[in-house]
Amino acid sequence: STWTVVEQLDREALLANVDWLAGSNAALALWARLMQEGIATLLTAALRVLRQGTPTARETALTLLLADPIRELELPAGAERALLAVALADPDDAIRGLAVDIAAQRMPDLVLPHWRRWVLDASQRARRAAWRLALRADSLARGRATALVSSRELPTGVRSDALWALAQILTTAEIAPLLAAAVVDPARELAETAAELLWNQHRHPVPAQAALESPHPAVRRIGECLLDPWRGSPAAGGARPGMPTPPVAW
Repeated sequence: STWTVVEQLDREALLANVDWLAGSNAALALWARLMQEGIATLLTAALRVLRQGTPTARETALTLLLADPIRELELPAGAERALLAVALADPDDAIRGLAVDIAAQRMPDLVLPHWRRWVLDASQRARRAAWRLALRADSLARGRATALVSSRELPTGVRSDALWALAQILTTAEIAPLLAAAVVDPARELAETAAELLWNQHRHPVPAQAALESPHPAVRRIGECLLDPWRGSPAAGGARPGMPTPPVAW
């Protein structure tokens, strides 16, 4: 079996093939074997993989060593910090996003001082993890998120995630004006994000009515559904409690 092969490799052969093994189906066996060799050996190998391994090897190493909630390999805090410091600078969006997500939960001091940069990152996972952390820990984050939503010169994904982040902490009444502005924004991604938030989390008459004027068909359809006089949402200004049911078509 894979485990047997890895267990039987001599130390030199194992270390010589770390990059390849870390990206293969032998990855878990590799890290378990290296743990037996000692933390120093494992850390050296893991840093090497994170610096020069393939994207698959790098992401697998991060997952098995740090992210897997049922992982069997527990590293000292110093080793985790060293690995995350390298992964946070990874050029691959998926790997960098995973690293930010892990750090925000396990070692927030690696992310929090730089959250303004992370919320502009190309990785959506990194942006959302940074917002979740910043909105809990920094009183200035709410104002910054509001400003980003309105900044049309920024990438639409950045604006959409700022709106998403605000939707997780604001009341429906508080976020309704932002949603009303976003559903009519020329940027389709932002408008559709706002419409999804309106439909799923924050039903309110003001953004629902605004959605009818959206330049984006999918957004207009959501507004129409919410405001339908027979089957709409009372919370969004559609059907009202006590209204008669529509006639049955025979």
